[in-house]
Amino acid sequence: MADVRSLLKAKRQEARISHPYATYTPSDQLKCLICASIVKHASAWEGHLGSKAHRTNLARLKQEEQAVAQREHEANRQVPSKRKAEDTSSPSRERDSGKTKKAKLAGQTPAASSSSGFPNDFFSDPNRQLPALEPEDEEEEGEEEGDAMVVDKAGPSASSAAHKTAVDEEYEAFQKAMMTSQVNDAADKFAQATVSGEAEIFTEEQISGFKPQDETGSAEGDDEKTEQQKAEEKKRARELEDRELIMDRLLEEERLQEEADMRVAAMKSRMEALKKKREARKAEKTQVT
Repeated sequence: MADVRSLLKAKRQEARISHPYATYTPSDQLKCLICASIVKHASAWEGHLGSKAHRTNLARLKQEEQAVAQREHEANRQVPSKRKAEDTSSPSRERDSGKTKKAKLAGQTPAASSSSGFPNDFFSDPNRQLPALEPEDEEEEGEEEGDAMVVDKAGPSASSAAHKTAVDEEYEAFQKAMMTSQVNDAADKFAQATVSGEAEIFTEEQISGFKPQDETGSAEGDDEKTEQQKAEEKKRARELEDRELIMDRLLEEERLQEEADMRVAAMKSRMEALKKKREARKAEKTQVT
């Protein structure tokens, strides 16, 4: 018997389960990752996969994974929409900043100055007026005039910007009017539309509401098939449960038998030790006498 049990143990160690949901503990026990439960024997693994507890845990895990995937998909869809909103808002900001700059340039007016830097009526005596400027001063005056021309050009550009804004407002109003007219036209068309349908011919059986005998017979046959399938499935489930119970009982009996054998062996070793002690004492007594 001991040889048979040792062979069974060796065979059990060799037959390791390789399954995505199967793992082994440090004490070399088979464990299910989904249920977090220990399967006592490798042959009971298939029965554990078909058990109700394992199937419910597996379905719950799949539902959680689907929920997480759906959340990630919704988050990825919301990110591009935010980016589009930021992209559309940036051109409008640039337009507003350009309009403010043009308005500031339009408000600036060039300062009028004479060639001498003083008004013409500043000196009462014409002899006291300053002499004419040198060529360098004339160049400086030319530069000042160029600056004044630039400022003068800024005025028409500001007016054209104001003109553009008015045109833009008119164009937006025109677009709104066109959109409202299109919506009204679509609503009028839908209201004026007429629904037409082809005539249908009904048989006496359809009017009476009774099915023909062939159809009723086939329906009854389908119901019988479904009932048979349900009965077979229930039978298989019961057989699997019975097998699991039988395997569990056998394993439990084997474990108890091994524990009993170990106890018997321990008792035998103790008895032998006691016998040896008694013999040793007897030998000592004989030597003393």
